Amino acid sequence: MNYLQINEFCQKYLPDLTGSELAGMLHGLVGHGFVPEAGRWPQQMSDFLANGEALGQQAEDELEQIIAFTQKDYQPESFTIELIIPDDDSPIDHRAQALGEWCQGYLTGYGLIKQEKELDDAAQEALRDMSEIAKIDFSIEDDNSEELESAFMTISEHVKMSAQIIFQSNKAVPMAPQNKQIH
Repeated sequence: MNYLQINEFCQKYLPDLTGSELAGMLHGLVGHGFVPEAGRWPQQMSDFLANGEALGQQAEDELEQIIAFTQKDYQPESFTIELIIPDDDSPIDHRAQALGEWCQGYLTGYGLIKQEKELDDAAQEALRDMSEIAKIDFSIEDDNSEELESAFMTISEHVKMSAQIIFQSNKAVPMAPQNKQIH
């Protein structure tokens, strides 16, 4: 799955979200310990994403694929976070905006689950960092695109590491989602 596919899904079924926001939200949920329960996850997702309205079978099928794609990032053999943002050939300001949306979505998804234990200091700092990155604003006043690219790559890698740190801090305690709606 890539940014264009997930963004297209959002345009069809969840127009209030961007692909980056949805991907971040699902990472926040899974990274906090959310495990979709057979038979229940469509209702849980419609509660989270569509104010309790049914998403429809086609949307559920596509969302199930997106969730499975997200969950693969949290498997021990392939534990690496894939950010769903525009490709490298997209303008830096679009990628930076999408990275901020991913972080905002992550924080939203993470907040949908009741915190069962206190996070360690590293995970608390990682959440604070994500909160700051969600406000990212890459103003392109400087013409040094190499410097901007380098800064963007550093921030992107920091987001991935932050998500991993938060997941590691949470993985010992299985979580149950709260009944919250976001849209």
